Amino acid sequence: MATEEQAARARTYRDAGAEHITVARELYDSGRFVLANYAAGLAVECVLRAYRVMIDPEFDSRHDLDKLYSLAKFADVVPSQRVEEVTAALGDVVNLWSNDHRFLTEVALRKRWTKRKLYEGIRGDFVKERTRQLVNSASTIVNLGVARWKSSFKD
Repeated sequence: MATEEQAARARTYRDAGAEHITVARELYDSGRFVLANYAAGLAVECVLRAYRVMIDPEFDSRHDLDKLYSLAKFADVVPSQRVEEVTAALGDVVNLWSNDHRFLTEVALRKRWTKRKLYEGIRGDFVKERTRQLVNSASTIVNLGVARWKSSFKD
């Protein structure tokens, strides 16, 4: 059982995730794709950290969202009918987000994603489209994590 200090820290992470995903959407809508990208991934990290802190307050995932997802036992809160959707969403976030995106310009992000050929299959601005994909996938994870919190932990 989590201490009150752990629970308070976890709630702060959870609430930050909810705030950050809203900001990510606003940034995307205003054409600020790099910051939208960063905020969306950060929102996912916050929610996963919230779940992890409730299990164990000492951890270091080094922004590895796959590892953090596992350590947080987030799969345990995913309803069986949404496993495929959430797994795909996590894959998108892991594929498109990096903690160091906060240091990039849009030109630098475009160059990085071009090297990874993330433009394939996309007509138009692939940075805009991939960022839309990331924000939507991050929203899936964050919204689920926030919604399932009360059934997972006493608040």
